[in-house]
Amino acid sequence: MVTYHPDERLALLIASLRAQVDALWVVDNSAEIGTTTRLQQYEQQSDSTISLILNPHNHGLATAQNQGIAAALDAGYDWVLLMDQDGVPDENMVSQMLGVARSYTLPERIGFLVPVHCDEGDRPAAKVYIRRGWGFLARRSLDKPGETEDRTAFAMASGCLIPAERIREIGPMAEDFFIDYIDYDFSFRIRRAGYRIIVVEAAKLQHRLGERIEGQFLGRTKSYREHNARRRYTIYRNRLRVLFAHGFRFPEFLQFEILSIGKDLLQLLIWERDKKAKFCAILGGITAGLRGRGGPRKS
Repeated sequence: MVTYHPDERLALLIASLRAQVDALWVVDNSAEIGTTTRLQQYEQQSDSTISLILNPHNHGLATAQNQGIAAALDAGYDWVLLMDQDGVPDENMVSQMLGVARSYTLPERIGFLVPVHCDEGDRPAAKVYIRRGWGFLARRSLDKPGETEDRTAFAMASGCLIPAERIREIGPMAEDFFIDYIDYDFSFRIRRAGYRIIVVEAAKLQHRLGERIEGQFLGRTKSYREHNARRRYTIYRNRLRVLFAHGFRFPEFLQFEILSIGKDLLQLLIWERDKKAKFCAILGGITAGLRGRGGPRKS
């Protein structure tokens, strides 16, 4: 689990994970005394099931994920669960995914398994994108008890359960992405190798996908999620890099991104604040993506 200035749900998340996994590595990018003290208390109370990796500064999400992954592989575990601080798993999330993996008709084709991401009202917070013919995607919700979906085009890393052998074969997360589109890149590397991404309806993850704010335009009020200029930079830089690396191999993703970019720019133009700074960050991200740059934004 990767943390960065975690909020009040940290205790609930750690308690839920400790009940479902054999060992928990918490990789902290906060580099602040308050967070370190809280995590050390959990470690001392855990009977050695929790181990801390405390980074002196923010190394980025991908690097932190790889630190935890390497520790789990070195310890000899067969499965690795990736978590961040924004999601709290239901009490049987891990067992539900393992059950599907064990009963899957083609276990050698499993790339990784993912839960259904729900909001705090237990409503689906994110659609599942499945592959259709002719390079198109379809959005759907898994609403039948016990349903699974193995035509998934890509999935979020939070809550994903990965066979250790798959990580050894495909490789770790792309560290120079720093944050954003790390899971897209990993999803497509998994698929390029012929493996499947399986969504499990019975596995639930309560995932807070950012705070919603309200904006007004021509007397209308809209609730939406927004990213600041720094995040806009990495989003557009990394989405361009993923498109160059995988877009022609997976044309449905190219279609998805064209629509996503259009929606994002329209939202920014109509509703959001700090338009100039965000548009400049987007242009900077596009330039960096074209040049193949990585890492955090320098300024």
